[in-house]
Amino acid sequence: MSRPLAAWCVAAVLCFVACKSDPNSPDYWAGTLQQTRRAEDRVRLIEAMRTKTKVNESFLPMLHEALSQERKPEVKAALARAIGDVHHASSVEALSAAIDPAAGDMSSQLANKAMVTALGAIGDVRAVPALVPLLRAKDTYARIEAIQVLGSMKAKEAVEPLIVLATDEGVEPFLNKKAIEALGHIGDGRAAPALIRMLTKERKGKSFYVESSFALFQLGQPAADALLPALEGRDAELLAWAKTNGVNPASYPMKAATVLGDLREKRAVEPLLKLLSFSHSDVQIQALVRMQAADALGRLRATEAVKPLTTLVLETDPTVRDAYVKALVRLGGRDALPALEKAAGTGDWYAREVAVKGLAMLGDAREQPVLQKLATGEPARTAADCKATQEEGCEDAAGLGKKRADEITAHAALLEAGQACTGNAGCWVQRMDKATKPMMERAALEVGRAGSAEHAPALAAKLSERDTEVRLALILAMGWLVDGSQDAAKKVRETSLPDLRKQLQAEQGVTQYASVNEDLRRLLARIERT
Repeated sequence: MSRPLAAWCVAAVLCFVACKSDPNSPDYWAGTLQQTRRAEDRVRLIEAMRTKTKVNESFLPMLHEALSQERKPEVKAALARAIGDVHHASSVEALSAAIDPAAGDMSSQLANKAMVTALGAIGDVRAVPALVPLLRAKDTYARIEAIQVLGSMKAKEAVEPLIVLATDEGVEPFLNKKAIEALGHIGDGRAAPALIRMLTKERKGKSFYVESSFALFQLGQPAADALLPALEGRDAELLAWAKTNGVNPASYPMKAATVLGDLREKRAVEPLLKLLSFSHSDVQIQALVRMQAADALGRLRATEAVKPLTTLVLETDPTVRDAYVKALVRLGGRDALPALEKAAGTGDWYAREVAVKGLAMLGDAREQPVLQKLATGEPARTAADCKATQEEGCEDAAGLGKKRADEITAHAALLEAGQACTGNAGCWVQRMDKATKPMMERAALEVGRAGSAEHAPALAAKLSERDTEVRLALILAMGWLVDGSQDAAKKVRETSLPDLRKQLQAEQGVTQYASVNEDLRRLLARIERT
């Protein structure tokens, strides 16, 4: 039968039955469904019912009965969608019974997926026993849906099978990732050891770090309890696993430092301070561990770290120095300024530039002479660099030196603001309007360190900032306010949370924001649970 003719037949049946009953009643659709023989016509009929009629609780007995009698998987899927529209707990038994764990063909698997989706829409935990077995099914469609639904239901019964699935090397990495995400949503501490191992696991060119680190963040305290031994190298079981799997044991202090910094775990401060002097035969690994420790200490605002960090900022590698300077800038205060002044005169231009920015981010008018001295001496330093390296731009060494001197001088505005806004968070908020990127970054950090809950919405309003360094400063500052004040979290929930969720969704997959939006995702989770 052609599609137009089939549609005409369905319409004719509808018209015939309509003469005898109310088209808004379940009886109307039940009678029509019984008289419709072809599976594809029954599917169209059910979809017409969903669009033309408000399917409500009164339809459920009829739909449950139809589902129990139906044999065609595509019709069962349509019925499940209609049942799911009502979101009623009475549907759990009917939907659970309709699942076929042994489904082999695609139509039956898609029907299973529809049942699971409907159960997820209902959200009743009585569905859990029917869903857990699907974690081991060959039915990929229903399996993925079951993973997600069990995670959203926070089903504790699913934790152990999800751990198995998360670490199963015989399935596609996509399934591992989905299982890891579900474990994070459930938030059960039993998952922590497996998630820590997955921080460094790679398979088929896929890393599980992003999913595992966020899942650990979602676990909260149980994750911190498990990560502290990993940070200190005291987790014998983890070290044995790392050896067996060819993972460098130094990976775990580095990864653990990051997650503990995200969790703002104060118990990590002392071991993180020790990691600032971490030693390794591979200088790159040594630097990476120290850098991650510095980053975590900065996020934790551990002022104990200022002194050891001031000895590290003389590191001449620009990338390594940048990590230490950023940590000092986040910690705030004037104690680091002498070391930054010294560092600003050592290393190549890129290393000097990092130190100059740190000086400007922490100083005030008292540092104006220092800045001017650095600007005055820069042309000679650039000339010496050019003579030694012939780097790009050295064909006009004098012009390059002047350009760099001007860049140093431009930081004077930050020092002026530091003088004018000392101890006044509201002043820094005002400076954020039409500010340069460095000014916005400093203002955000100053407001965050001030702990003024009333300014949380002002920071939240700037979180669409395109510059990732500035956005990160805003996120960190917001996090500090939320950590220190339930009132700040409440203000942001009431004024900004829906827009921030939309932003995160809209920017999903945008490479430019991939890293910084992991911090934004953690901030939203922190706001929601504070």
